[in-house]
Amino acid sequence: MAALSVYSEGVSAIILRMPAPKDSPPPFRDADKRAVLKNHYLFSKLGAKHIDRLAACVVGKSVARGTSIFAKGDPGSCLFAICEGTVKISVPSVDGRDAVFNLIGKGDIFGEIAMLDGRPRTADVVAITDCELFIIERRDFLPLVREEPEIALKLIEILCARLRHTSEQVENLMFLPLPGRLAKALLRLSEGDGRSCERKAVVTQKDLANIIGMSRESTNRQLRIWEEQEWVRLERGGIVILSAKALERIAESDTEGA
Repeated sequence: MAALSVYSEGVSAIILRMPAPKDSPPPFRDADKRAVLKNHYLFSKLGAKHIDRLAACVVGKSVARGTSIFAKGDPGSCLFAICEGTVKISVPSVDGRDAVFNLIGKGDIFGEIAMLDGRPRTADVVAITDCELFIIERRDFLPLVREEPEIALKLIEILCARLRHTSEQVENLMFLPLPGRLAKALLRLSEGDGRSCERKAVVTQKDLANIIGMSRESTNRQLRIWEEQEWVRLERGGIVILSAKALERIAESDTEGA
């Protein structure tokens, strides 16, 4: 019995010293939730009482790159806020090509349409990087919208911005030639690091082609031309803009020879 006890204690000590699995990150603390909510543009005007109430309802979720968060037609009962990472919003077609509506990242929200009207999801959402998300259920969120007009106004602003973006995307597809569409998309999707003039769009050429409604081959051909002119640099998983001014000139023109 003594030997068994010593063995058990040894096993327990080993288990206690073992590191936690990497795919099981620690849950968000309430303090972390409150900090994110206070800094988020949608919730920043809320008082401490409402922040605390909302933080108690928020669920944190880690999502690995390539994971489907939800699909078009799924029941929609919650809102998602991105704490870290980037997601792709798209609609699949019967021929296997996706119509990519948007790529959104840290600080953005998605899933608001189905959450507000209670109807099915309108698009597919996939994590294109590892993501940290906050999830807020409809039953917890709607009472706050009724009590706090500021949240309702912010939601209206978000929905209007999404509608403007969709309208511009349709207009570009109908009227702009490939170079103009591509330049606009790259400028919109790119971010700088604050230390150099370079800006990087973290997007695959396939997704970029689907965003502008062109084939991957045509998109790659145009990017190669710009790479020869040293306006962009093609990298694995992204495109670095070396001359934003050159792309801005093309994006502002509506002629093929810009």
